[in-house]
Amino acid sequence: MAMSTTARPERSFHLPYTQPALRDLAFLLTSPAPWESGSNLSPAQLLGEQGEDLLQALQQDPGPLEHWLAQQPCQRLGHYAERLLAFWFRLAPHIELVAANVPVRDAAGRTIGEFDFLIRLHGVPLHVETASKFYLQLGHGADTLVGPSLRDAWVLKAAKLQEQLQLASHPAAARVLPPGFAGCASAARLAGWFFYADRPPIPAAPLSADQLQGWLSPLQQPWPSTSAGSRWVWLSRLGWLAPARLAEEGVREQDSLRQELLQAAVPQLVAELLPVGDGCWEEVARGFVVPPGWPQQQRLQDLLASIDRTLHR
Repeated sequence: MAMSTTARPERSFHLPYTQPALRDLAFLLTSPAPWESGSNLSPAQLLGEQGEDLLQALQQDPGPLEHWLAQQPCQRLGHYAERLLAFWFRLAPHIELVAANVPVRDAAGRTIGEFDFLIRLHGVPLHVETASKFYLQLGHGADTLVGPSLRDAWVLKAAKLQEQLQLASHPAAARVLPPGFAGCASAARLAGWFFYADRPPIPAAPLSADQLQGWLSPLQQPWPSTSAGSRWVWLSRLGWLAPARLAEEGVREQDSLRQELLQAAVPQLVAELLPVGDGCWEEVARGFVVPPGWPQQQRLQDLLASIDRTLHR
């Protein structure tokens, strides 16, 4: 797989909220899914009739959300996203959170899978799987979408998700499911961004045509930008969800940020920002900057072998 240089296939997403955690919560609830699982939960289903009012109330007073997150500080992005959704499932009046992170084991004690969430949506039992994914395309097909650490790939996650969505029907699940949930319907809430070195065509199904997209660029070359007045920020892992919004003192010049990233061994996610007139800067595009020597060939070949086994099993 060869990565070409600059292009700007970005497709960003605007949020009206200013509180960081609230922006991330709203992103998880309202952003387009990167791919179609066959049973995606829509933003309308998640928000319900009162969703926008509830989000606006949190904009005025983010204290309840901040207190919830402080009870279990998160170091991993997936855990952070699950905490945000758990907060919403407790807050939204049309949703009842019954259980979360429920493992299913066989008679020998081996873990078969885990239910992310068991909820009642408008009173109807539902198993919900969640994922927030960020994949870089190294070739020209969906089977070349891989994670920046080369430990994950879209093909692998998509296949695993389909297995997870069948978990409620597994005989071993009956021992742990709450009353009324045996054989219940399953749905997925997917979020994330996919990144392309070349301007991609409209994604072929099951990849979503309205998926959020960013660019790939060699770290040591000028990065794609939309304006000469742009500034930049290096996004920490927990900052990968919603588009960035920062005070002016948090933004950087491209050359300055590039120097800081020269020692990176794996791709790093950066965001391009423009001023929005209130002393803050908001993200207009994002991309992964790729250091020399990445992808490491042995790790890539191991990952490609896993993808090939999945595609041909």
